[in-house]
Amino acid sequence: MRRIPALTVLMALALLATPVFAQSSAPTAGFRAVLLSDFNGPYGSTTYPAALERSMQRILNEWKPDLLISAGDVVAGQKTTLPGQAFAEMWNAFDRAVAAPLRQAGIPYAFAVGNHDASSARGRDGRYTFAREREAASRYWQAHVPDLAFTDRDRFPFAYAFTFRGVFFAFVDASGPQVQDLEWLERTLASRAAREASMRIVVGHLSLYGVSQGRSKPGEVLAQPERFRALLERQGVHTYISGHHAAFYPGRRGALNLLASGGIGGRDYVGHPGTARSSVTVMDFGAGGYRLTSYDAVTGQEIPLSSLPPFLEGYGGRVERMDLR
Repeated sequence: MRRIPALTVLMALALLATPVFAQSSAPTAGFRAVLLSDFNGPYGSTTYPAALERSMQRILNEWKPDLLISAGDVVAGQKTTLPGQAFAEMWNAFDRAVAAPLRQAGIPYAFAVGNHDASSARGRDGRYTFAREREAASRYWQAHVPDLAFTDRDRFPFAYAFTFRGVFFAFVDASGPQVQDLEWLERTLASRAAREASMRIVVGHLSLYGVSQGRSKPGEVLAQPERFRALLERQGVHTYISGHHAAFYPGRRGALNLLASGGIGGRDYVGHPGTARSSVTVMDFGAGGYRLTSYDAVTGQEIPLSSLPPFLEGYGGRVERMDLR
């Protein structure tokens, strides 16, 4: 594993002190993950921003992670007027730019579906509004199942769970305000595999609370966030990772860490104009937690945690910066 500069370690030491709930006797084996979400272009686009290519080069040649984590929005759907062939073209473009290079490097890709990938929105008749897009996403992922130690994949690719070097991951369909399969999530978090893990992490697309300007409103965050947070806390979840808001923020509310993953083409933090930037984040896992080192995906410069707002007062509730708790 690459040697981490001392400055990076000092800036993020507080994150390693974050408590792990229901710690098992087996410690987490150290591993590296990269968090990269929300890099799709305009509707129907089959090209990606230059910052994504630069990030991919760093992932493959510099950071060399053991796992890639995405909280969704990797293709540019969610438009009913897109022609039928657009879906295969978008997923093929994603495969060329991201998934295939990762497969060739032996880096598993763990993902949550985003609203632009496979929205769970329904019409008045109860049918999926974007059924074609959900079918296209399912076809792609069923043909490219990531090399992961699944503990449950009956609902793949919309919901699934796996363990990775002592950490239990559950990915949910939070591509809309209502988290799908909540009963399944509670069961899988109570499973033996989850209970024996040293840490439990849940990944979904929408955040619990408003993080970025323009997304801090109903429909852009999860409905009933306190109820969902109570479920995750009850099951000893260490961190909920989200996307959609395109603003990197390592937050905390109550006993739950809330890691907003950022994205390519960032947004201002809610209440903080002029703070938008693209981001990609390295997560170094070890016994007791993880260390975060985030980078501006355009300039390549490290983003000091101390430069982020100490708290965000967004729709649904206040979130405090993780390292200050």
